[in-house]
Parts: sequence; structure tokens; C-alpha cells
Amino acid sequence: MMEAVQYAEKEPDRFKRGKGWKVNLFGKNSDVPAKDLQAFRIDMSANMQLDSHFHIVDQFQIFMAGSGTIGRDDAATITAHYADHHTGYGPLIAGEQGMSYLTLRPKTDAGLVKLSTPNVRDLLKPTKRRHRVSSKVVLSIPPVMAHLEKPVVETVMEEMPGDEGMTVKVIRLGAEQSVDGPATEGTGGYFIIVMNGSVLHEGKEYEPWSLIWVAHTDAPIKLEAGSKGAEVMASVFPVWDDWMRELGES
Repeated sequence: MMEAVQYAEKEPDRFKRGKGWKVNLFGKNSDVPAKDLQAFRIDMSANMQLDSHFHIVDQFQIFMAGSGTIGRDDAATITAHYADHHTGYGPLIAGEQGMSYLTLRPKTDAGLVKLSTPNVRDLLKPTKRRHRVSSKVVLSIPPVMAHLEKPVVETVMEEMPGDEGMTVKVIRLGAEQSVDGPATEGTGGYFIIVMNGSVLHEGKEYEPWSLIWVAHTDAPIKLEAGSKGAEVMASVFPVWDDWMRELGES
């Protein structure tokens, strides 16, 4: 079922975590897997590095502020990065002004596993090892967004053969415009990330960087912009494999 969180309500709870900071949006810190959603913001301090690693859950990361790199790719503002479970990536290295990103997971992870861990290959499970970075997203200035003549949908991470629904789309809406979100059938569900303006959902207004989760069993979400328009990202997960379906269910 759909779940939503107001970013502004969570940001005051930012806490120090190592050399950086964290804001939990869905779920909480955990060292055991669970079937619950997990989403949070990480703020890396200047030149901070996170060593190459993997997680046991499919995930998206949305680079939303500052600058840095993820492996050989630039983590430009705004880009999306996707990695399958048990798929190594990194290191993440923040630039001089730091780097902030959202981590989005349909289930709760048990904590990262560094690729430098002894006998790390023994910890890997079968996976397609998809690891991809989107094209850069540029947000509109307020009057351009508000006066958009009709909704615009852009694909910034193309679905490739074998991706099983995995894609990233940007949806731009003028003031009070509405449009159906991506299809849910044949996917693993998706997060709607409000990047600009606001979205109206179930009687509430969601502003940047609020999140709405749309499960693969839900009907596509009806996206409705507020009075200033909206620009959102839909990060669509691939169909869950056996590992993802069973994770945290026992």
C-alpha cells in the first residue's frame, strides 16, 4: 500500500553519524533485514569517503546537494544511482562542499558490507549486478515550472533488456496539473521524490524532499501539483527476485 512522509517533519531529527549526518525518513537504523520500507538522507562532510561496498537490498540513491563521485561516475546534483542487492559499488567521495543523497529501499537492509571484508565473495548471493547512474536532472525556476503548458515526462535512466521494469523518470507539472504516475505492474514498486514545488496527496501537501512509496500491488499514483507546480522523480525498482521477495518475511 502507498505510504508517504513529509521531509520537513523529519529534518529536525538529523543526527551525527561518523563524519557525516543522517535523517531517517522511512524506517530506522538496523543490523537485521526486515520487510519494512527504509529511506534516509546522508550528508557527507567535505572530502569524506565511504569505501566500496554492497548491500543485501535493491536500492536507489538520489544525489541532491553538493558534489562528489561514486566510483568512476560524477555524483552530480541531481542524479540517481541504482544498485542491485549484493552488487558492489563505490567508493563514494564527497567534494569540498560536502555531498548529500537520499537512499531509498523497498525493504530494510542489514548494513553495508565492505568489499575489503575477508572472504567477501562467500557473502555474495545470485543477482543481476545492475549498477547504473542516470543522466543529470536540472530543476526549473519557479515561474517556468508554474506556467508549464502541459505535463512533461522525461526518462533519465532507460529501461534496458532484462531490467524488468527498472527505470527512473522525471515528471514536471504546471500549477495544479495532474497526471498518472508510472505503471506498477511488472515492477518492484517505486518511490516518488518531490524535488521542486509541491504534490497534493490524500489531503496533504508534500514539498521537497518528501517521499511517497507506491507498491507494485498498488494502482499507479495520481500525481497532482500544488499551486506553484511540481517536479518529481519516480525511481522504479525491478521486479523482485526470490531473494528480495523472501527477505525479512520470516
